[in-house]
Amino acid sequence: MKPTTEQIKQEIEKLKELAPVIRQTSAFGTNNRAAIEAQIKVLENLWDNDEIYDHYDHAGIDEEALDAAIGAQQWLDGEHDVDTLSEDWEVLRQ
Repeated sequence: MKPTTEQIKQEIEKLKELAPVIRQTSAFGTNNRAAIEAQIKVLENLWDNDEIYDHYDHAGIDEEALDAAIGAQQWLDGEHDVDTLSEDWEVLRQ
């Protein structure tokens, strides 16, 4: 089910609150904060896959951030396997 405009706004706020308090780097050396920032950009701009690739392709972004952006777009389309994107980030809260 696609999120409502209000749900999108709420999720953006949750992600913005989490960004500064999650672990900066994953155990695999990836930048968690870049990934969450990518999700915020997708939600704020309502980007589709083409816009995500236009923005991030060849921009030096790591694969995990690109995957996170695509996951945010899937959530917008109601195709993601979680109710909210922020629930995945909660476990990384410091």
